[in-house]
Amino acid sequence: MSDLQGPPDSQIRDDQYVVQSRSLLIAGAEPVPDEIVRDLLLQEWIATDVAPRPTIIVQDDKVQGNMKASDHVVVAVENYQEQPVGYRHEFADVEVPLTVHIYTVDSRTRLWSLMAECRRIFYRWMLALQPFHVIYFDGFQPDYTGVNNFQGIMRIRLTAGAVPIFLRHTSGEPAPNTDPELFPQGL
Repeated sequence: MSDLQGPPDSQIRDDQYVVQSRSLLIAGAEPVPDEIVRDLLLQEWIATDVAPRPTIIVQDDKVQGNMKASDHVVVAVENYQEQPVGYRHEFADVEVPLTVHIYTVDSRTRLWSLMAECRRIFYRWMLALQPFHVIYFDGFQPDYTGVNNFQGIMRIRLTAGAVPIFLRHTSGEPAPNTDPELFPQGL
Protein backbone atom coordinates (compact mmCIF):
# COMPACT_ATOMS: atom_id res chain seq x y z
CA MET A 1 0.00 0.00 0.00
CA SER A 2 1.22 3.49 -0.73
CA ASP A 3 2.67 5.62 2.02
CA LEU A 4 0.69 8.70 1.02
CA GLN A 5 -1.28 10.47 3.74
CA GLY A 6 -5.06 10.72 3.85
CA PRO A 7 -8.09 8.48 4.06
CA PRO A 8 -7.93 5.28 2.00
CA ASP A 9 -10.60 6.45 -0.44
CA SER A 10 -9.18 9.88 -1.22
CA GLN A 11 -8.06 10.43 -4.79
CA ILE A 12 -4.33 10.64 -5.39
CA ARG A 13 -3.23 13.61 -7.51
CA ASP A 14 0.51 13.48 -6.93
CA ASP A 15 2.12 13.04 -10.35
CA GLN A 16 5.50 12.22 -8.81
CA TYR A 17 4.42 8.90 -7.28
CA VAL A 18 5.02 5.92 -9.56
CA VAL A 19 3.73 2.37 -9.17
CA GLN A 20 6.62 0.00 -8.51
CA SER A 21 6.31 -1.85 -11.80
CA ARG A 22 9.32 -3.33 -13.60
CA SER A 23 8.66 -1.58 -16.92
CA LEU A 24 8.54 1.80 -15.16
CA LEU A 25 11.73 1.31 -13.18
CA ILE A 26 14.00 0.61 -16.16
CA ALA A 27 15.02 3.81 -17.95
CA GLY A 28 13.85 3.84 -21.56
CA ALA A 29 11.65 0.74 -21.29
CA GLU A 30 8.23 0.86 -22.88
CA PRO A 31 5.48 0.79 -20.22
CA VAL A 32 3.58 -2.52 -20.06
CA PRO A 33 -0.03 -1.53 -19.22
CA ASP A 34 -1.30 -4.87 -17.88
CA GLU A 35 1.74 -5.26 -15.60
CA ILE A 36 1.28 -1.69 -14.33
CA VAL A 37 -2.37 -2.40 -13.45
CA ARG A 38 -1.43 -5.74 -11.84
CA ASP A 39 1.27 -4.10 -9.74
CA LEU A 40 -1.12 -1.28 -8.79
CA LEU A 41 -3.70 -3.79 -7.56
CA LEU A 42 -1.05 -5.77 -5.67
CA GLN A 43 0.35 -2.62 -4.08
CA GLU A 44 -2.92 -0.94 -3.09
CA TRP A 45 -5.21 -3.84 -2.15
CA ILE A 46 -6.69 -3.52 1.35
CA ALA A 47 -7.61 -7.02 2.48
CA THR A 48 -10.89 -7.27 4.41
CA ASP A 49 -13.20 -10.09 5.45
CA VAL A 50 -15.50 -9.46 2.47
CA ALA A 51 -12.67 -8.88 -0.06
CA PRO A 52 -9.52 -10.80 0.93
CA ARG A 53 -6.40 -10.35 -1.19
CA PRO A 54 -6.81 -12.50 -4.33
CA THR A 55 -4.17 -13.99 -6.58
CA ILE A 56 -3.55 -11.21 -9.14
CA ILE A 57 -1.84 -12.12 -12.41
CA VAL A 58 -1.43 -10.94 -15.99
CA GLN A 59 -3.12 -13.01 -18.68
CA ASP A 60 -0.88 -15.81 -20.01
CA ASP A 61 1.31 -15.85 -16.89
CA LYS A 62 2.27 -19.44 -16.26
CA VAL A 63 0.65 -19.62 -12.83
CA GLN A 64 -1.42 -22.56 -11.70
CA GLY A 65 -3.84 -21.67 -8.94
CA ASN A 66 -6.40 -23.38 -6.80
CA MET A 67 -9.79 -21.68 -7.05
CA LYS A 68 -10.81 -23.06 -3.66
CA ALA A 69 -7.72 -21.64 -1.96
CA SER A 70 -8.10 -18.04 -3.18
CA ASP A 71 -9.96 -15.81 -5.58
CA HIS A 72 -8.27 -14.81 -8.85
CA VAL A 73 -7.97 -11.53 -10.72
CA VAL A 74 -6.54 -11.67 -14.26
CA VAL A 75 -5.54 -8.46 -16.07
CA ALA A 76 -5.38 -8.43 -19.89
CA VAL A 77 -4.77 -5.77 -22.54
CA GLU A 78 -7.35 -5.77 -25.32
CA ASN A 79 -5.52 -3.61 -27.84
CA TYR A 80 -3.09 -0.71 -27.68
CA GLN A 81 -4.05 2.31 -29.77
CA GLU A 82 -2.12 5.45 -30.69
CA GLN A 83 -3.55 8.31 -32.73
CA PRO A 84 -1.08 10.93 -34.03
CA VAL A 85 -2.21 14.48 -33.31
CA GLY A 86 -0.81 17.96 -33.77
CA TYR A 87 -0.03 20.04 -36.83
CA ARG A 88 2.97 17.89 -37.75
CA HIS A 89 1.89 14.73 -35.90
CA GLU A 90 4.53 15.28 -33.23
CA PHE A 91 2.19 14.04 -30.48
CA ALA A 92 0.08 10.96 -29.97
CA ASP A 93 -3.07 10.25 -28.00
CA VAL A 94 -2.72 6.82 -26.37
CA GLU A 95 -5.64 4.64 -25.29
CA VAL A 96 -5.25 1.18 -23.78
CA PRO A 97 -8.46 -0.75 -23.04
CA LEU A 98 -7.97 -3.49 -20.46
CA THR A 99 -10.16 -6.21 -19.04
CA VAL A 100 -9.93 -7.32 -15.44
CA HIS A 101 -11.41 -10.82 -15.03
CA ILE A 102 -12.51 -11.68 -11.49
CA TYR A 103 -13.06 -15.32 -10.48
CA THR A 104 -14.38 -16.71 -7.20
CA VAL A 105 -16.12 -19.85 -5.97
CA ASP A 106 -17.33 -18.25 -2.74
CA SER A 107 -20.47 -16.22 -3.55
CA ARG A 108 -21.99 -13.43 -5.59
CA THR A 109 -21.34 -11.13 -2.65
CA ARG A 110 -17.62 -11.95 -2.78
CA LEU A 111 -17.56 -11.29 -6.55
CA TRP A 112 -19.13 -7.86 -6.12
CA SER A 113 -16.87 -7.06 -3.14
CA LEU A 114 -13.77 -7.91 -5.17
CA MET A 115 -15.07 -5.71 -7.98
CA ALA A 116 -15.70 -2.88 -5.51
CA GLU A 117 -12.13 -3.06 -4.17
CA CYS A 118 -10.70 -2.96 -7.71
CA ARG A 119 -12.96 -0.03 -8.56
CA ARG A 120 -11.91 1.80 -5.38
CA ILE A 121 -8.26 1.47 -6.37
CA PHE A 122 -8.92 2.66 -9.93
CA TYR A 123 -10.93 5.68 -8.75
CA ARG A 124 -8.28 6.54 -6.19
CA TRP A 125 -5.53 6.49 -8.81
CA MET A 126 -7.72 7.95 -11.57
CA LEU A 127 -5.51 10.98 -12.20
CA ALA A 128 -2.11 9.79 -11.03
CA LEU A 129 -1.16 6.49 -12.66
CA GLN A 130 2.08 7.29 -14.48
CA PRO A 131 2.79 7.35 -17.39
CA PHE A 132 -0.92 7.55 -18.24
CA HIS A 133 -3.10 10.57 -17.53
CA VAL A 134 -6.48 9.03 -16.64
CA ILE A 135 -7.95 5.65 -15.70
CA TYR A 136 -11.55 5.26 -16.83
CA PHE A 137 -13.80 2.65 -15.24
CA ASP A 138 -16.10 1.54 -18.08
CA GLY A 139 -18.21 -1.02 -16.26
CA PHE A 140 -18.59 -4.50 -14.86
CA GLN A 141 -20.39 -7.51 -16.34
CA PRO A 142 -21.08 -10.37 -13.87
CA ASP A 143 -21.45 -13.89 -15.20
CA TYR A 144 -22.93 -16.58 -12.98
CA THR A 145 -21.97 -19.69 -14.94
CA GLY A 146 -23.06 -22.34 -12.51
CA VAL A 147 -23.21 -23.46 -8.93
CA ASN A 148 -20.27 -21.99 -6.98
CA ASN A 149 -18.67 -20.51 -10.09
CA PHE A 150 -18.89 -16.74 -10.10
CA GLN A 151 -16.96 -14.53 -12.46
CA GLY A 152 -17.13 -11.07 -13.91
CA ILE A 153 -15.37 -8.84 -16.39
CA MET A 154 -14.44 -5.29 -15.48
CA ARG A 155 -13.48 -2.95 -18.30
CA ILE A 156 -11.09 -0.05 -17.77
CA ARG A 157 -9.16 2.30 -20.07
CA LEU A 158 -5.79 3.94 -19.58
CA THR A 159 -5.40 7.13 -21.59
CA ALA A 160 -2.69 9.69 -22.19
CA GLY A 161 -3.16 12.72 -24.42
CA ALA A 162 -0.59 14.65 -26.42
CA VAL A 163 2.35 12.39 -25.57
CA PRO A 164 5.44 13.58 -27.49
CA ILE A 165 6.24 10.88 -30.03
CA PHE A 166 9.99 11.52 -29.97
CA LEU A 167 10.36 11.28 -26.21
CA ARG A 168 10.66 8.19 -24.10
CA HIS A 169 7.44 7.61 -22.20
CA THR A 170 8.92 6.88 -18.79
CA SER A 171 11.91 9.16 -18.43
CA GLY A 172 11.02 12.15 -20.60
CA GLU A 173 14.49 12.05 -22.16
CA PRO A 174 14.83 12.64 -25.90
CA ALA A 175 15.22 9.44 -27.87
CA PRO A 176 18.62 9.74 -29.61
CA ASN A 177 18.92 9.13 -33.34
CA THR A 178 21.42 6.33 -33.91
CA ASP A 179 22.08 7.03 -37.59
CA PRO A 180 25.36 9.03 -37.61
CA GLU A 181 25.30 9.59 -41.40
CA LEU A 182 22.01 11.48 -41.39
CA PHE A 183 22.48 13.24 -38.08
CA PRO A 184 26.15 13.53 -37.07
CA GLN A 185 25.21 15.52 -33.94
CA GLY A 186 23.07 12.63 -32.68
CA LEU A 187 19.84 14.62 -32.87
